[in-house]
Amino acid sequence: MFIDVLRKRNPALINAAAILHKSGVIPPNTYVIDLDSVEKNVRSLAKTAESNRLQLYYMTKQIGRSGFIGRIIQANGIKQAVAVDIDEAFNLFEAGCNIGNLGHLVQPGQYQWDTVLTKLKPEVITLFSLEKAVQLSKSAIKFGLKQDVILRVISKDDLIFPGQYGGFSLEQLDYSVRELKKLQGINLIGLTCFPVMQLNSEKDGFEFTSNLQTILKARDTLLNQGIKVLHLNAPSSTSCETIPMLKKVGITHGEPGHALTGTTPLHAYNEDLLEIPSIAYLSEISHMDEEHAYTIAGGFYARSNMSKALFGERLNREAIAEYASPENIDYYGSLTRNSNMKVGDPVLYAFRTQIFVTRSHVAFIKNTDSKTPELVHFQRRGV
Repeated sequence: MFIDVLRKRNPALINAAAILHKSGVIPPNTYVIDLDSVEKNVRSLAKTAESNRLQLYYMTKQIGRSGFIGRIIQANGIKQAVAVDIDEAFNLFEAGCNIGNLGHLVQPGQYQWDTVLTKLKPEVITLFSLEKAVQLSKSAIKFGLKQDVILRVISKDDLIFPGQYGGFSLEQLDYSVRELKKLQGINLIGLTCFPVMQLNSEKDGFEFTSNLQTILKARDTLLNQGIKVLHLNAPSSTSCETIPMLKKVGITHGEPGHALTGTTPLHAYNEDLLEIPSIAYLSEISHMDEEHAYTIAGGFYARSNMSKALFGERLNREAIAEYASPENIDYYGSLTRNSNMKVGDPVLYAFRTQIFVTRSHVAFIKNTDSKTPELVHFQRRGV
């Protein structure tokens, strides 16, 4: 999906991957991340958010959810993380990172609230149900706390991805808010929903999903009950391109993830976006038959939409990449074989990633545009 734009906008990353593979520094089944470009991307995002008076939480699950990258992001201007689950929150917290939002997309378990409140101490917690609110409130009262919370809201017409269902029904929100106001351990300050943006059909920009209207209608419900709405969080494709769009409709918070590596869907089609593509997946030809070359895998993602890859000692030859079915374990990827391929050749793919659900390593590198690119951090099996 991103091979062409990577060749045009960040060829140094391709060259660095080839050098580090040949020297044995980086093994196959490794995501290679250009740290210099990521830092530039973070600074661009932070500057755009500041000029639009919008607060950002960074998301690391796509790039390995490690404390190493969390500290780098915070040093370049985005000061708090959104943790997709409590395990990601622990990884970040134990490395000294700040947790901004916890509970969206995955809610903590009922016996984890004490740890959330006394150790992780997120700025806000996203809640999906009255039952979770009661659990959280009881824990907060025990410690003499009152935790700020936002509600994930849903409507029957919303776009919700499989495996991500749940939230406060818009149709029953008035009742839910009345019940939430009775809980002494929480302070309701806002709302969220996902996804609020998607690539348009022309593939030349982003557009709002119907979920935006769910957030705005829910805001009116809260206001009518006297709730001071301080936090409207609209994740999905948060980037320098979309931050002004979010601000214009009243959103206060965004959560860049793929924008950190320049891999939102629009980055595959628009070469003028501020964020630089800065991630690729390095593999190697393991063996071949008459029709295919098989590449060492472990890092493919079902929604990657990849169609081609680069191969050869200098990663300067193009091959057709065949679809990796999510029905099977990705022990190997598959390329259409041609006469130039050799066992041991490095192979480079570029697609939208979700490293945290893979078996892959992560290599953070610097000085990609030099003859001696440097591996600065190697993270085994991408947590």
